[in-house]
Amino acid sequence: MKRRIGAVAGLMIILLLGVIVARENVWAAPYISEKTVIMKTGQSHILKMKNAEKVKWSSSDKKVVTVSKKGKVKAKKAGRATITAKVGKKKYKTSITVSDGQTTKLIVYFSETGNTKKAAEKLQKITGADIIRLQPKKAYTKDDLEYNNDDCRANKEQEENKHVAISTSIKNLEQYQEIYLGYSIWWGREPGVIRTFLSKNNLSGKTVMPFCTSGSSGISGSMSDIRELAKGADVKDGMDMTDATEAEMRNWINENILAEEGSETNKKSMVMTIGSIDVPVTWEINKAVEELNELARSGLTISMSGYGGFEQVGSIGANLTEDDREITTSPGDIVLYNGNRLVVFYGSNTWDYTRLGKIDLSKSELTKLLGNGDVTITLNVR
Repeated sequence: MKRRIGAVAGLMIILLLGVIVARENVWAAPYISEKTVIMKTGQSHILKMKNAEKVKWSSSDKKVVTVSKKGKVKAKKAGRATITAKVGKKKYKTSITVSDGQTTKLIVYFSETGNTKKAAEKLQKITGADIIRLQPKKAYTKDDLEYNNDDCRANKEQEENKHVAISTSIKNLEQYQEIYLGYSIWWGREPGVIRTFLSKNNLSGKTVMPFCTSGSSGISGSMSDIRELAKGADVKDGMDMTDATEAEMRNWINENILAEEGSETNKKSMVMTIGSIDVPVTWEINKAVEELNELARSGLTISMSGYGGFEQVGSIGANLTEDDREITTSPGDIVLYNGNRLVVFYGSNTWDYTRLGKIDLSKSELTKLLGNGDVTITLNVR
């Protein structure tokens, strides 16, 4: 009799546990598999809604990405769009960035207060890189980031050296050779989200450029972890961009990317000569400038013509990669127009151009050089 009662009790416990597990599955909050995704045109990716059965998918811009009834995302053209998964009355969103596959530079950053986001966006303007924000699987609340509380989530994660689960996918990682990795400094180190990104992604053979924002600690305390976790990558010296100027960012890039130690060839730079006068130029860091630099290695002479009383324009004789944006130019700006024309300004104009650089002379000096008829510009690497 006792055995029979024991068996029945055991069976009831098993049934009760099954009911509890079933209820937990039912009560578990729905969530989307990724919050941010970057991919290149032509690629596909499956988004999934966890703990949800009836899902209605939609895209904010079907010209950039489409999404099927089952959450299959297809990248159509370069740009950004939001995929929305509607479950009942609630909506869950994924930000999709589509690359055209041309750039070899990617900015990956994690930012909770917005400081690192600002630095990353400034860096993107300089480099022309693709950009994606790392998102934690479980979002941080204000209390989670209360650093004065030893028991807050962020402090515990740092104390325990946690690798925090992320909700970001980079489908086209093989495209990029330069990875700019940005983060805030939490108690002297990189956050757990960064540790997860580095441990989950193969960066072997790539160049990693760490940058941070910080209240006081600087980037040095994070560099040993970054180098250890980015296995096989060439991790350069990092930069604290908390109060960095654009010029300081450019210098950091030039020192680490454009000038390889011991290489006399890479220590040479592109020089612009107007008539017979060499002029000081700060060049942009983008694909068009790289291509122009290659042409200049053999010497490039461009016959320029004055136009409109504010610019000189001439044919380069080759097509360069365009990254046109509406720009209001100022004296000294050097831009690419129509893919194959060099334009140098001593006045101002508003149009769609690709920035190439800026001549570091005053308006009066530029007017004297460029405002008195047609000129010849020569580009050389020396």
